Amino acid sequence: MRAAILIAVLSSLLLAGCAKVPPTHYYHLAPGEAAAAAEAPSVGVRPFSVDAPYDRDRLVYRKGRRDAEVGFYAYHRWAAPLATMLPALVARELGAEPVQPGGRYERYLEGRVVTFEELDVDGLPHAVCELELRLVSADGETLWRGTVRGERAVRTTEVSEVVEGMRALLIEELRKQRPQLGSAG
Repeated sequence: MRAAILIAVLSSLLLAGCAKVPPTHYYHLAPGEAAAAAEAPSVGVRPFSVDAPYDRDRLVYRKGRRDAEVGFYAYHRWAAPLATMLPALVARELGAEPVQPGGRYERYLEGRVVTFEELDVDGLPHAVCELELRLVSADGETLWRGTVRGERAVRTTEVSEVVEGMRALLIEELRKQRPQLGSAG
């Protein structure tokens, strides 16, 4: 009897070990075409601070507007930290550049990632983003503050399309801020 139980347990473990693990998908917020750079003082975009739970490599989702519980996709992850990937996208869209070691800039754009997630509403995913931005002079004086905030429904539940919705939403909201940012200081 014990031998039969032992064989059953070992068989179960062997079968569990042979189970196929789903592939992990990595997403990069490829910036696309750069916005036209204006004749303006050089602006360096510093790495952003990132609020929890977005400071991880896993994509975050929430199942409802009032739901305090957040979820993390197990097999869908960011290809790079949002602290550096988002500033690269922002820099490219605003005609600036990510701060380079030894680079000298007349102004710096600093940011904070407040929200960057999928929000499921009525069975349909929405891309949600909120970034706080601050333009400072080389000596640290605040020249401009703004918030880039938006939400947009995504027509499919495919995670890759949700990520594309996040990227498109962020670019759209940045374009709205560009005139104010360009006239600052």
